[in-house]
Amino acid sequence: MKRLRYGALALILLAAGCSRAPRVSVIIDPSLAELAPADTVSLAGVRLEALRATPLWQKHVAARPLAPLDELARDTGLDLRKDVSDVLVASNGKDLVVLALGRFARAELEAALERRGARRMSHRGVALIGNEETAVAFLSSSIAVAGPAAMVRTVIDQRGRGGVPKALLEEAKGIAADSQIWGVSLGGFDQAAQAAPQGSNLGNLAKFAELIEKTSFGADLRSGLNASGVVTCRSEQDARTLSDTLRGLIGLARLSMPDTEPDLLRAFDGIQVSLQQRSVRVNAQISQELLDKLVARFSAGAGALTPGFRLPRPQ
Repeated sequence: MKRLRYGALALILLAAGCSRAPRVSVIIDPSLAELAPADTVSLAGVRLEALRATPLWQKHVAARPLAPLDELARDTGLDLRKDVSDVLVASNGKDLVVLALGRFARAELEAALERRGARRMSHRGVALIGNEETAVAFLSSSIAVAGPAAMVRTVIDQRGRGGVPKALLEEAKGIAADSQIWGVSLGGFDQAAQAAPQGSNLGNLAKFAELIEKTSFGADLRSGLNASGVVTCRSEQDARTLSDTLRGLIGLARLSMPDTEPDLLRAFDGIQVSLQQRSVRVNAQISQELLDKLVARFSAGAGALTPGFRLPRPQ
């Protein structure tokens, strides 16, 4: 079924969300970190310059049309394929803002967006291009901010007074420095659950967010997928529920693999789920060969989870 098409691939990426001891802490670019709103509860980073050098990006992203990247470039002028070297996404649990480091021809980008119908607004002497739903502001030739206009204004208002909260920075110390994609969160899970459509797989999956107290993850794609992280739940029972569900999804994903491609089953052998009191830990190690096959398979629209499958709703 279409709504389940990417379920197994999402499961593998979710395995990037749960860990053991890292080597060195992930580095957060200070020019972006100081712009994060003071009420940030979730933070995610993409080291695009490093990610673009990975086999996964070069084979499956660089020369292919991808709606999310294409839409972002059209709506904001930020082309993640070439102009941006580092991205930081900050969320307060309701809205999020994208902070980007790169090389921006500010006047040209603003003019191009205006020609496509975006309007120019001003806040504290800074131009916002877009509308109240989505706007972009170029704070310099190397820093851009995009998101709901209210969030962009918050970044401008708090420059020099905001920054990533210390609690999030402390949690981020557990993420390996080699991660091109990483994230950490200390809240906002209830809002995510409430915003999801009720009665759907997405809604049931989002309900698991209500069990979570905090998360961190990191993924290194230099050679296949080497990912790790940890999810800390509100109680030991919640952790057992989440652990059992993840194990069940892995089993279901294995069953969804066709008999004609038995080698793909080896990808799921590289995903390990463990439970320790309130923490659910997941490590994923998948070779480049297997990762290429999985991405190609799911990109082609194959590999949906078993038709009729519905995620359980946490009790």
